[in-house]
Formats: sequence, structure tokens, C-alpha cells
Amino acid sequence: MSGYRFFLHWLNAMLLALGLMVVSPSAFSASQLSTDLAALVTQGQAVNTQLAGINLTTATGCTDLGNASKSLRAFIASTETVKASITSPFSVEAASLTSLNDLSNINVSIANNIKNLSLSLNTLSTSANVIDYTAMLSAMLRLSTDIGTMADRIGEMADRILVMADNIGLMADRILVTQQLQSTNLASVQNAMLATQQNAVILSDTISTLVYNPSLASLVTQGNASSTSMNLTVLTTLNMSIELARIKSETTAYLTQVNALYVLIMNDSAIASQYTNADTLTMAGDLSNINKALAASLNKFADSVKKLAPKTNKTILKDASASMLVLTRDVGIMSGRIMEMVDRIIIMTDNIGEMSTRIVTTQDLQQSNVSLTQGSLTTATNTTVTVIKTYGL
Repeated sequence: MSGYRFFLHWLNAMLLALGLMVVSPSAFSASQLSTDLAALVTQGQAVNTQLAGINLTTATGCTDLGNASKSLRAFIASTETVKASITSPFSVEAASLTSLNDLSNINVSIANNIKNLSLSLNTLSTSANVIDYTAMLSAMLRLSTDIGTMADRIGEMADRILVMADNIGLMADRILVTQQLQSTNLASVQNAMLATQQNAVILSDTISTLVYNPSLASLVTQGNASSTSMNLTVLTTLNMSIELARIKSETTAYLTQVNALYVLIMNDSAIASQYTNADTLTMAGDLSNINKALAASLNKFADSVKKLAPKTNKTILKDASASMLVLTRDVGIMSGRIMEMVDRIIIMTDNIGEMSTRIVTTQDLQQSNVSLTQGSLTTATNTTVTVIKTYGL
């Protein structure tokens, strides 16, 4: 079996383990992907124009925001359909990468438009009746959540294209630009989401964030263990594929638990405001620090792989590089989930005066760590792609 066929067989097995259906390369059309992505750009631009054209009033605000939410969710559904269509290795076209960049920029623009609408909504607080105002606040929070989902889907689609591209060497420079833009824009979207949520607090029942503390404590304990394990791991020309595969498996399992708490907090915040416990904020900050540490370790691993590459068996190097790409993706998703959870807890806090100092400290820590995490992940991805390009993997 040739080196390429062995890698393709292994990559298919890995993607199957991630829940993807992999078929023969002939079943997927790179030109069709370019067409589909161009259509997504057109659809995204229409959604952005729709949001930019909304002038919130007490008479039409609920209807306008509801229609915008439907359009945005249809856009998300279309993105998920295109992502699911990428089922086999292919030669990525430059037009596809251009469209990915356009989609990422559109996502930022949509997020900023929603943020501006949340500012406009504040001016209606004294003139709108309680029912209409509450409905518009709910719609605003749904839009904020959806824009986060949209950012995730675009990022996941970009990651899948990167993993499935069989001409990564030829397109490496364009892919690096796309990865860097995705990272920068993700931080911009998260900042816009936070600003939107800060401008939209729903008056509702109250729950204590104490209920989240056991799960947060467990995540902190496991995260610290993972971080320690990664710090103690030394890659060699013989063990790099095995060690990175092990760490990838542990990180994926950890991400599953983060997602479970994320879903719980998001569901709770849809129906109730929260009485925030100080320990909740402390552990949330700990999670952010852990995520930053994991990203820094990946950056270290990427450097190690690059330094050892000239002396490493090509099959081992391919396996290690593939694991690195999955790891950077999962840690990036984890970063977004942690920030969204903390933002949602803070924005739904009804004892905000009592906790104001702790909240500001936690927000400052989140913003700092997100920038550092994204920087480490971008560097790790760039280094890995450079190895793939240099050694023709």
C-alpha cells in the first residue's frame, strides 16, 4: 500500500470515529463545494442586509427580530448542509477559501449588527410595554446565541475542508491566511456576543449557580490533570503519533463534558435569571486559565513535531500532524464554549451589584485568555500546516 493510500485509509478511519461518513474521492465534487460556498456567501449577505435594515420600534420590533431570527437559522441550516456534504478527500479550490474568508467576515458583520440592535433596544425600555419589551429581549438573546452557533459552523466547515483537502501543500499559504482570519474573527464575534448579552437582561425566575459548581469543579480537576499530563509529555520521533493520539482522545472526551455543562447553562438561562455564586466565577476563571494552558501546550507540541520532522518516519509524521489538527480544533471549540458559558452566567445574574467586582475580574480574565488561547492555536495550526507542506504529507 502506497504512503498516500495508507494515510487516506487512516484518515478515513479517524473521520469515521468523529462521526463523519467517508466515501470514495469520486463521490465529492470540489467545484460543487465552490458553488455551494458562493451560494452561502450570497445568503449570508442577505441576512446581514436584513439585520442592518431593521429600525426597532414598539410596533414592528418583535416581528422584525423574529423574521431575522428565521433567516439566520435558515443560514445556519444551509451551512450545516454544505459542511455535511464534504464526505471525501478532494483538491480544494482557491475560490472555496475565498468564500470561507467572506463567510467569516459576514459573520462578524452580522454579530456587530445584532450588537447595534441591542443598543437600540435599550432606548425602547421606557416606551414599550412589558410584554413587547420582554419578547424583543428574548429574540435578541436568541439571535446572540445563533450568531455563536453560526461562528462554530463556519469554523467547523473550515476545519473539515482543511482535514479533507488532499492538495494542502499547494494551497498551504492560502489555508494559513484563512486560518488566521478565522481566529481573529472568532474573537470579534465573541466580543460582539458579550456586548449584546450585556445589553439584554431578561426579568424572570431565579436559580442559583451553585447547581453548576460540582460540574465546574470536576472540569477544573480533569483540566488540570490534562494540562499536567501534556506538560510532562515529551515527543520523540518514535512516540509522537501515539502520544498525540492519546492526548487527542482525552481532549475529545473532555470537550464532551464541557459541552454537556454548556447545554445545561444555556437551557437554564433561557427560562431563568441567576443568583451567581462567587465560587462559580472563580472556577469559571480557572477553566479559562486551563484552556489557555492547553493551547500553549499544543503550540509546544507543534514546535516539537516541526523540529523532529526531518528524522521522523513519514507515516508517523502524518499521523501526528493529523492529531494536531484535530486537537487545535477541539481546544478552539472548548475556548468558545467556556467563554459563552461564563458570558451567559454573568449576563443573567440578578445580584450583579453584589458581584460586580468579581464579574469585572472574571470578564477581564476571559478577554485576556481568549486572545492568548487563539494566538497559541493559530501558531500551532500554522506550524502544523507548514510541516504538512514541507514534507508533502
